[in-house]
Amino acid sequence: MEVNTAKQMKKKTVSKRRKIIRIILLLLVLLFAASGIYLQGKLKRTTKSPILENADRNAKWTADLKYLKEKLPQKHKNLFFHLTKENFNKEMDLLLGKVEKYSDIELKGELARVINSVNDSHTSIDISGNLMYPLGFFQFEDDIYLTNSSLEYKELWGKKLLAVNGYSVKELKKMLEPYVSKDNEAISKNQFSNLLNFFEPLQIAGVAKEEEITYTFEASPEKAVKIKPFKREELKNIKLLNQEAEALNKFPLPKQKQDMYWYEYIEDKKTMYVKYNSCSNIKEYPFSQFTKDVFEIVDSKKAEKLVVDFRDNGGGNSLVFRPFLKEIKKRENLNKKENLYVVVGRRTFSSAILNAMDLRKGTNATLIGEPTGGKPNHFGEVKILQLSNVNISTYYSSNYFKTTKEDTDSLYPDVEVPLKASSFFSGKDDVLEYIFSKQ
Repeated sequence: MEVNTAKQMKKKTVSKRRKIIRIILLLLVLLFAASGIYLQGKLKRTTKSPILENADRNAKWTADLKYLKEKLPQKHKNLFFHLTKENFNKEMDLLLGKVEKYSDIELKGELARVINSVNDSHTSIDISGNLMYPLGFFQFEDDIYLTNSSLEYKELWGKKLLAVNGYSVKELKKMLEPYVSKDNEAISKNQFSNLLNFFEPLQIAGVAKEEEITYTFEASPEKAVKIKPFKREELKNIKLLNQEAEALNKFPLPKQKQDMYWYEYIEDKKTMYVKYNSCSNIKEYPFSQFTKDVFEIVDSKKAEKLVVDFRDNGGGNSLVFRPFLKEIKKRENLNKKENLYVVVGRRTFSSAILNAMDLRKGTNATLIGEPTGGKPNHFGEVKILQLSNVNISTYYSSNYFKTTKEDTDSLYPDVEVPLKASSFFSGKDDVLEYIFSKQ
């Protein structure tokens, strides 16, 4: 394999900046994945509830809940497309009646449950909190495995999760389900795995009372580990397995870098592999320049296959991808089903869905992978209602995007490839293995 560094990324200064960007991106992905809102959410306009001076706790909660009850239906593109107005008002009134009886964390959990019943994955309450465990989980088939962690727990990499604080994975799914903002099974699967990293959702669901919790993994004998969470800012100083060179070599190719976008030319397969993790621009290396670099190599190497991987792309600005789409259309030798592959999955969301749909409609690409976490026709363009008195962010959709006449719950690939733990932990990617088997 021949690894390209994209013209050295403007040497050492840019390299340092990219490391910082990589850490920030990782933290943002963890944050927004847990709440169902991805990278574009924080960039949109925020409306704040009026701040009450010298008010007690009950008065603050009451004022903010009434504000949300009034304003969310006005600001959401169509809040009542699934949930009726009567049921929404009834649930909000019931919640208002619990202000004096419930704790802050109970009220936050109940509010999240009500907002999630809207059934729009872009509309949710941020319940992730500020405490995170240095772990990363992923569901392969029906089981949950540890796919990332701080170096302290590296011996647990590849182990199947059996329980958290004594609750089995089956019980955990049932307990966390009301707090998952979802459109379909794919995003529910992804968000469940992500919520296992955060103390507050586990607290809300009744899984954890204390910050230190016990994760139990499959081993001989079973391995139970007590782990304390870190504040978000502290995680910047903790090295994870996917940031450590020796450990990264064991990861499949798509997980060997966390940059917003990167590429690798696979010489023996005559394949250009492009990982597109965010519909955004790196200031020092715009996506338009990245596109030029990719296709210079495609042409000079006479690449026979192009693989564009959207699996970890949670969205952003769909227009960023346009230069890349134009370059594909110029090349008849690549714009064929057996030569052009677009990889999608449970983490493909929002603007990344729009780009995948553009490729499906505008090229001869074969879509491959898993059903997407986002819907082809979906609410989006996220904005925020900030409940100032209780410090809670409510994300909501201000627009609706219609890309197809058929209103499906997910973008389904032409070729569905189940992801197996045995492949991942032996350094193989099931999707790429399938593509290379078709040569």
